[in-house]
Amino acid sequence: MVTLQLLKTEDAAALLEFELVNQEWFESFVEARDEDFFSEEGIKDHIDFYLSEYDKDRIYPMILKNAQGTICGRANLYNINREKESGFIGYRIGEEFISQGLATYATKELIDVARDTLALSQLIATAATDNLASQRVLSKNGFKQVGFKPEFTIVDGEIIDCYEYRCVIKQLSTVI
Repeated sequence: MVTLQLLKTEDAAALLEFELVNQEWFESFVEARDEDFFSEEGIKDHIDFYLSEYDKDRIYPMILKNAQGTICGRANLYNINREKESGFIGYRIGEEFISQGLATYATKELIDVARDTLALSQLIATAATDNLASQRVLSKNGFKQVGFKPEFTIVDGEIIDCYEYRCVIKQLSTVI
């Protein structure tokens, strides 16, 4: 059983291990983190920043943990804009834990948080044009592809195109 939990300061050592073990895997899909991130001080600063942004209602930082307490992934709502009732969603699942439905589960849970806790009406996500797994996760959770973002980011020195997805939560809640 996997649960989605709010990131805590006490998660620092386990989060650093998770990020180090999966660094190469993640960097094959998303822009590389600064090297400073991969240290005790770097991960502590990262968590402190995320929790500070959480306190300001700008981000909802979550981690996925299995029954043994191992971090399996991360999922966040970020760039939360209460005025526009919108936010962005992102996730990363550790290589050892892919193809187990964790990203789908985390996305569904974050949609619930966005609707029930944050009163958001819309979520936005991006997925690389060649990341079919992420595109499937978004589609399964009611996101619709609404745009193309050429040269959106750089991954492993290569310029990557992405699709933009949106989920209108109010419409979604009447269907589910």
